[in-house]
Amino acid sequence: MRREPETGTGVWDMATLELYMEIGGDGGCHLFTFDPPGLLAWGPSREDALAAAPAEAAKLRRLLAGNGLLGLLREVWDEGETPELKVVETVTGRHRVGHGGTRATFARDLVPVREDEIPGFLEVLAALRTTLWSLKDRIPPEAYSFRSLPHRMTIGEQLRHIAGCDRWYLTRFWDDLPRLPRSRDVWHKLELNRELALSRLGGMTADDRARTRKIDHQVWSARKLFRRFAYHEKFHRDTIERDLTLFAEGLKD
Repeated sequence: MRREPETGTGVWDMATLELYMEIGGDGGCHLFTFDPPGLLAWGPSREDALAAAPAEAAKLRRLLAGNGLLGLLREVWDEGETPELKVVETVTGRHRVGHGGTRATFARDLVPVREDEIPGFLEVLAALRTTLWSLKDRIPPEAYSFRSLPHRMTIGEQLRHIAGCDRWYLTRFWDDLPRLPRSRDVWHKLELNRELALSRLGGMTADDRARTRKIDHQVWSARKLFRRFAYHEKFHRDTIERDLTLFAEGLKD
């Protein structure tokens, strides 16, 4: 039974999860949400991604509930139930999607961000970062160099990639980013780049929230920035979790 949260601003409606579909030239598929951001279902085909969506919706609900964020939603389904899922937009391209690549710009990306949405976006990003940080004590020193398949990044490389992309996303929108101190410690690097990201994202002007910018054949907007930050954190947190499990299983063999 769907119910109204007892308290909260109700920035987003989660009674029906509207899914935005990206299909690549390789047949791979991503499913994203905007309201709220943070869901990512993906697979080597459209059918695989859609099949994964209910479980990913449950993960998103647990993420929000576990961080006290259900009050951001006007309506939410009870734990253990499956929400109504609806694909509302599909973008196709020639790029590879099956292994996590994404280049889509949805019509929804181009809708200006409202000022009252910013705190919710930042709280979702903070919740996702908390789940990433929870892996720190579980990764032994020898696991940072573990590579589950020859073409994949090591666990340490994935963490550095997350940190690097925090800054890279900002360069899609701003040209005046400050230089940050160098750090060999990947967790410190994650902190430094995320502090910069939060400063820029949280300090967006009305012009920033409404403008678009085309760079390297992609159109970027404030809403797309928030979606991509959430997508990237979620995607690589899941792949690190996968590889950490494979590393532990290898120790048992």
